[in-house]
Amino acid sequence: MKSLNKVRIGKVLYQEIGPKRIDQRIVSLFLKQLSLLLGSGISLDDSLRVIRNQNLDKKLSKTLSQIIEDLDQGLSLSDAFDKTDKRFDNITLAFIKSGDKSGKLAEILEDLSLHMTEDYEKRSQIKEAFIYPVILLFVTILVVIGMMIFVLPTFVSVFDQSGQILPLSTRILIGLSNFIVTKGIFILLGLVIIFIAISILKKSYDFRLKFDEFLFKNPLFRDFRHLNMEYQIASLLNILKKGDIDLIETMDIIKNAFKNEYIRLKIDVIINNLVIGKSLSQAFEQAGIFSHLLLSMIKVGEDTGAMISSMEKTSSYLSNEYLYRIKKISKMAEPLLIIIMALIVGFVVFSVAIPMFDTVNNIDF
Repeated sequence: MKSLNKVRIGKVLYQEIGPKRIDQRIVSLFLKQLSLLLGSGISLDDSLRVIRNQNLDKKLSKTLSQIIEDLDQGLSLSDAFDKTDKRFDNITLAFIKSGDKSGKLAEILEDLSLHMTEDYEKRSQIKEAFIYPVILLFVTILVVIGMMIFVLPTFVSVFDQSGQILPLSTRILIGLSNFIVTKGIFILLGLVIIFIAISILKKSYDFRLKFDEFLFKNPLFRDFRHLNMEYQIASLLNILKKGDIDLIETMDIIKNAFKNEYIRLKIDVIINNLVIGKSLSQAFEQAGIFSHLLLSMIKVGEDTGAMISSMEKTSSYLSNEYLYRIKKISKMAEPLLIIIMALIVGFVVFSVAIPMFDTVNNIDF
């Protein structure tokens, strides 16, 4: 019985906690190492074994063992990676398949590793830029709600007993406090219901398409979404062109890099136009969602035969522009949120203090 319990405990401890997908930093490091080993002339099987034995990550080591076993049984590299149960994202799987097919696996994986590293660093910078404003906004909301629920009701009875006419700001504040106290649970319940309803509706492709189109076209942060989308497309197009991947296959791989159904639909428009013989610049123009800058750089790349160089410069510019705007917004948001917080807290204190002073002044000593 004790040995059976030990086995059960061991299984529980061995179970993975958290998402199945391997962390992006680990994947980027794995791709970089695999590219270096393959480029040094080491066989694919031996390269995978070397990386596995380094134990960079528990999930990665376990996945590589499975891939090595599948390769030994005669599966192709792309098929072996496809069997990894969503350990890698779609774009990584697509790049491995294309690299394996084109015979330029080492070169493609090196470029993909660099792209993933840059993308991770960009995301980290965005998080750093917004972490303070978000915390400040969260604290402001908590302070206001806390004052409404716990502080203000203690003064209401004092105001009622005084029988004085309360200022408009105080009446507004008391009304908001009563609304939050009496209706707060219903507001929270309504938000939960809306979230569940959207989650259920998003299982429908038509709803996802309309919802994603709304998010894409929404004026709030629209320019940032467009910049990020075009950076991703230019960067991936640059990598795949280096690997001599067929243009239609290239666009299909890029499509799988996006979760937004509206963007995916527009890339399908590009693919369909390429199939009927239109140039890449014409196909992108027909999609109708890309900036004049990206369209011009694609056209220049076609006319000069230097598409790789053109997309490399474009992706670098778009990435820098995106980060510059994010940091600019963050710097503007910090003092703005501090002012808003001060105004809200000042309004609450003013609305409570004025009638309290009036009450004290009306007391006969």
